Amino acid sequence: MNTGKRSLVVLTLVGTALAGLSALRLHAGDKDQIPSQFSKEQKDNLSRFLQQHEKPDRYIPAGAKIVSSQPMPASTKVENPPAKSIKQYMVQITPHRPVPGQEEVQRADVVYYRPNPEKGKPGITVRHTVDLATGNQVGPTEVLFNSHTPISHEELAEAVDLARQKTPAIEELYKQREKSNVRWEYLQLMINRKHGANEPGDRVVRLVFTASAIKDQAEPMPTRVIVNLTKGTVTPDDR
Repeated sequence: MNTGKRSLVVLTLVGTALAGLSALRLHAGDKDQIPSQFSKEQKDNLSRFLQQHEKPDRYIPAGAKIVSSQPMPASTKVENPPAKSIKQYMVQITPHRPVPGQEEVQRADVVYYRPNPEKGKPGITVRHTVDLATGNQVGPTEVLFNSHTPISHEELAEAVDLARQKTPAIEELYKQREKSNVRWEYLQLMINRKHGANEPGDRVVRLVFTASAIKDQAEPMPTRVIVNLTKGTVTPDDR
């Protein structure tokens, strides 16, 4: 990466996926993200909470506490039109540290990312704190703007599909091979300031596709693209 681009983008997440293996992870349910150290009762209580919050009925949760060092974007002050559904992605479940004298974790943060109903505008991060002993929420729901929230498995799947749709060279890799013979790696990018079509708050990943050689042909060169899920764009990565 050249130094000019480095000043604009921070690489914060790296992953590798085989097509066959990633399909299992990317289509896993929210319950599969529950930490294994939780007791059965805690898992059951948290599963109930996740089920209750699976389908949001509005973009900004009612009574939410706004957590942002910047003014709330004007686009978020308008209620979601009835005709538009609210998408939501499970991002992570983070256990709180046990306090001295406790044998197990008592609370956990459940974090979702919601794309903006208006295409092209940054979405929001929604965070709940859950009492694992009851499955009930503790305190108000928090809404974070322009937070660099980790990319979800579902979003990665969408990024790969978008790259295939808009990049003939990538689609050609899949046409000529079994899906399991095409591999991809990703880096989530944090956009600090506007750079081309990418703006702060956009969900952006860099994808690198590689594939095995077929018959007597040489192994194809890696294909690198930048996918902006917020804007729905795919551009070559010329670094």
